[in-house]
Amino acid sequence: MPVATAPLGVGRAPAPARTPQRARPPLRVVQPPRRRRPRPSARRTVALSVAFVVGSLLAVVGADAYLTQGQVRLTRLQLQLNAEVGHHHDLELKVAQFSNPGAVVSGAQRHGMQGASQVADIPLVSPPTTAPGGSSSTASSPSGAPVPAASATSGTKAP
Repeated sequence: MPVATAPLGVGRAPAPARTPQRARPPLRVVQPPRRRRPRPSARRTVALSVAFVVGSLLAVVGADAYLTQGQVRLTRLQLQLNAEVGHHHDLELKVAQFSNPGAVVSGAQRHGMQGASQVADIPLVSPPTTAPGGSSSTASSPSGAPVPAASATSGTKAP
């Protein structure tokens, strides 16, 4: 069998044109990216922020403790006030009992005193007043009659 051969140059692909090959850099191990250190101003800002937050929390805790201490003191004073008001009411009751005329008379009789056989009212005498000229004026008795100043201070009744 005859072998058929193709003429030269027919049926073959043309040879690629030779281009200059780029030189590739050699392969190397890639390191992970380094962490960037914060700038000094960023560190300072973070530190100041943390200090501000901690200071604010301490201020809130201090204010809360101060208010709680005030509330405890207020409660103690209210209890003391309630006790003193109760004691005051007890004393008012005793004063009312002791100022009762019947209790005064019975207490006096228990101590050996006797009741008065005659009761007389003492007239009201006003104190002498000094006039602008330096002379004293006369006082008046309850009946409206003028009383000389000397007798008004001595406590005796005018004739």
